[in-house]
Amino acid sequence: MSTKGKITRRIANRMSTANRSASSWAKPVVHIASAGISLGLGLIIISTAIVQGFQSEIRDLVIGFGSHIQIIPIDPDNDGIVLNTDLLSEINDLNGVKSVAPLHLNAGLLETNKSLKGVSVKGIDLDDPRGFNSDSDMILQALIYGKLPTEKSDILISTPLAKTLELDTNDRISLYLVVKNEDVKPRAVRVCGIYETGLLEYDERFIFVQNTLLQEVSNRGVQAVIYLTETSEGLDIRGASFGKTFEGEAPLGRWEPDIDLQHPDTSKAYAWIVGGDEIQDTAHLYYSMGTWNAQAGDGSSSLFADGYEVYIDKFADLAAIDEEILYTIPHTLITNKITEQSREIFSWLGMLDLNVVVIISLMVLISIINMVSALLIVILERRPQVGLLKALGMRDSSVIELFVHYAARIIGGGFLIGNIIGFTVCLIQQKTGLISLDPHAYYVSEVPIMLDFSRLLFIEGVAFSACVVSMFLPAWYSTRILPSSAIRIR
Repeated sequence: MSTKGKITRRIANRMSTANRSASSWAKPVVHIASAGISLGLGLIIISTAIVQGFQSEIRDLVIGFGSHIQIIPIDPDNDGIVLNTDLLSEINDLNGVKSVAPLHLNAGLLETNKSLKGVSVKGIDLDDPRGFNSDSDMILQALIYGKLPTEKSDILISTPLAKTLELDTNDRISLYLVVKNEDVKPRAVRVCGIYETGLLEYDERFIFVQNTLLQEVSNRGVQAVIYLTETSEGLDIRGASFGKTFEGEAPLGRWEPDIDLQHPDTSKAYAWIVGGDEIQDTAHLYYSMGTWNAQAGDGSSSLFADGYEVYIDKFADLAAIDEEILYTIPHTLITNKITEQSREIFSWLGMLDLNVVVIISLMVLISIINMVSALLIVILERRPQVGLLKALGMRDSSVIELFVHYAARIIGGGFLIGNIIGFTVCLIQQKTGLISLDPHAYYVSEVPIMLDFSRLLFIEGVAFSACVVSMFLPAWYSTRILPSSAIRIR
């Protein structure tokens, strides 16, 4: 630092000390300006933390219902996809991907003796043998009582639905699942739990079941069966199949090993296999306890899904990871980001950033006005001192630098107190949830707080720089002070 810079800083320090004394008539004005800066910065920190917390809470809830990225058939008439574990593993290994799982989603109706309610039925799998489990973090956090669906007859509903349909845990209800927009499959289910996220629009629409229930009613894949009929000539064995291939044709079947249908070898067990390599199913024929027995196949519906759902580590990486996935998946599939699934909500959340910009701009503007007024008063009070410094040879640029340094010290003190105020209020709310909200109006039960220190540091840096740079204008007024008139006034 140059000698000139050291001198101006030292004088600025002395001025700050002098203004804290009782003899300074500019003292109240400086204190008011400093308090305004402190309050303004505190409000900036609090408003930024609240808006970011609110955005994060709502975003996580919406993602819990729909995942960050859905991978679905590009043809809307395509009846689902065959699960490809190699593709699932490849997507799961992408940098930034948290988890990937099959997607199961159906339209449905809930019926009681008194009412009927249309719902979206989402299937979840918490115990996939391949490790591609559904992400249940949001549902677990929203679970009020009961448990997640683990049986095919289990159903998880929300508090609004429970009140509308007058249901509680262990109550039985009829669920009608709409398959291919035309076929309706009724199922008797039992309420296993109640959840509530606060997102009324989603809570009233979504229910959760085990994914196997949706797979079974989907009419996808093929099933192998064996018919045994006693005739006068002996035992008649016939293999049959249900379902259709991808080409819409009845699946062909074959015996392994080859079998004499009229006189099968009792020492062997036979398999009746239908379908191709991707969606085949097997029924078994075996001789036991002096008779032939047939066991039908379980069907290949478990190999199908409506698509894949992908969860990522950081929402900020959504676009980049979506692009990577597009290069990974085959041309018959397409991605659908959460921002596209719930476009209205994310547009609304994005508009909240504008509110923060307005608040920050107003607070910075008020702080600048306060400091300009205070600095002009200080310059007037220090007019004889400025005249003396100029008479001793100090240049106008040094006088300007002197008052900018002085203002920067006042602004810095205000920023320090503002940080203490802002972070104290945020931490108290974060730890205690002292300020509550109506979840029906705000989607959350208490004011959410999210402290992004890097973002706050950037905002404070910009605000501090704007305030300090703005001090050059009132400081320039000191250059109009003439030494002869200023000293004569003294």
